[in-house]
Amino acid sequence: MSKYYLKCHELFALRIGKLKEQVKKLHATLSKDEFSQHETVKLAARIRRATVEIIPEDPNRPEYVLSGDLRKYRRYKQGLQRYRIMFCFSNKPGIIIYLYVNDKDHLRKQGGGNDPYEEFKQMVRGGKTSHDPQDPAIQKWIRRYQY
Repeated sequence: MSKYYLKCHELFALRIGKLKEQVKKLHATLSKDEFSQHETVKLAARIRRATVEIIPEDPNRPEYVLSGDLRKYRRYKQGLQRYRIMFCFSNKPGIIIYLYVNDKDHLRKQGGGNDPYEEFKQMVRGGKTSHDPQDPAIQKWIRRYQY
């Protein structure tokens, strides 16, 4: 069991909700073998494992650290190809807040206009998210969304 509470920002919750809906539709329309081999299903499983098992083991791993404007945030990318999970965390209180996961319209392509890092930077600059669990906006999401 994780020593962290796992919460998510509303954008993260919306994107995960859409991904879950896609998986449900695939489950209803594909054979068992086709379903288990479908890339969307595999992606959903990898994201779930990353957010529930892997990241909570140590959210401050060096390979998660970002730089520049995003240095106060972390990202997970292992096994996700062109997808990224952005998050922040605090040890006191022990909480991980999943802020962002890109969608198929914002796949990782360095220098691309729809790059997930650029979209996330815009969220940060626009005040749509914060790295501080005590921030009033973050407190709203903490109360609202359980992952």
